[in-house]
Amino acid sequence: METEKNGGTPEFPAGRPHPPLLFVVLVPHRDCFPALEAYRRNLFASGFDGACSFPAAAPLALLSRPLEPGELKSAAAETRKLLGGRKIVSAGEDERGGWTSAGDSPHTVRFFGLRMDMPVPAFPGDAVTLHWEKPILAPAIIYGAQDRPGQRPAIPRGPAPENRTGTDIAFRAAALANMALTPVPEMDYSYTWKTGPLFWLPR
Repeated sequence: METEKNGGTPEFPAGRPHPPLLFVVLVPHRDCFPALEAYRRNLFASGFDGACSFPAAAPLALLSRPLEPGELKSAAAETRKLLGGRKIVSAGEDERGGWTSAGDSPHTVRFFGLRMDMPVPAFPGDAVTLHWEKPILAPAIIYGAQDRPGQRPAIPRGPAPENRTGTDIAFRAAALANMALTPVPEMDYSYTWKTGPLFWLPR
């Protein structure tokens, strides 16, 4: 389920620099990375060209500004409180989407990947453009600036979820962080990213 506030979906002008998309992300402990990388390799082999276009993290919200350290620390504490003693676990696969109108060069992104069964904390309303109640972990980017409004590419049909490697993910140790995802001009499914300091969920 998604909630959104404002934005647009026009295509980037050719040759224009792309502003970054700002997210707050959940970063699992590095012990999960081998399983996540195996899952992404499997997605790529199944026909997802953007399987490695996003880092091993789960976008929780699309932002209009980075969150302050105190806001991230508070959200991390709230997430742990909502979880109680439960682990964060995967619950099948799903598609999520959203859009932003950063500057004069809007960009559209849709995700496909592991749906995480976890509570999402509240973030400052003035910072949030869109948030996901069921975030996607280490998502493949399946929808980008080259897609016009009203056009949605077909989801590649690969192995059934139960036959994909790395689909059973569970962890307790995780952190929240700001992340900037920058599209590479005139290159489909090509992005660079930078993650800010990690704010770990309390034990």
